[in-house]
Amino acid sequence: MNFKKKYIVIGLSFFLKYNSHAQEKNNPISIKTNVDSTKSIILEEVKITAKKIAAIETEKPSRKKHYSFLTKAPTQIGMIFNEEQIVGKKLNYISIYFDKKYTQFYTFQILLYTVGNDSLPSKLINKRELAFSANHEGWNKFPIQINDLIIPKEGIAVVVNFFDKSNMATGETDRIAMGKYIEKRRFFVRPTSQNNWIIFNSFQEGRIGPMIRLSVDE
Repeated sequence: MNFKKKYIVIGLSFFLKYNSHAQEKNNPISIKTNVDSTKSIILEEVKITAKKIAAIETEKPSRKKHYSFLTKAPTQIGMIFNEEQIVGKKLNYISIYFDKKYTQFYTFQILLYTVGNDSLPSKLINKRELAFSANHEGWNKFPIQINDLIIPKEGIAVVVNFFDKSNMATGETDRIAMGKYIEKRRFFVRPTSQNNWIIFNSFQEGRIGPMIRLSVDE
């Protein structure tokens, strides 16, 4: 009798253990859910960051050290930008290559114009003054913090205005470096805002011009 009871107890124990494994196998979702909920307590905080807006930049010219363009302050020098990839985009930065380091008191002004039928600056776009100071030799990046400044379909004329103050002895301005572009560029100058523009397009078939670049939001 005791012998039969022992086997009954062993058999019952085996049945309960087997039944427990069967329930786990037949109901894996509930087990997995319990495990996942435990892990979720110790998960590190997930940080969601805004996607960075891509930028499009115009051509970067190569430096031509043996090319110079001398003017006397006050003077304005500029170039037309009408590349298809920047039209209709928001202007973000203007980069200018200066050929030397300047003092902290050296300032100049950037003027932005629409492009007229004669492919010259027409109407002033920026309603507030954009005055900057260059701080080192090479490329200097200047933010254009005007929210509604979109490149018109005809393009945009970027003009750098040098004030009459840089060199009292000779009147010569501190120049923008000249570079060589892959595509033809036409730049222009004038002594003051009261004069007509003088167009230059003869330097190496129009591929030499002031080193200026634009950056727009994609």
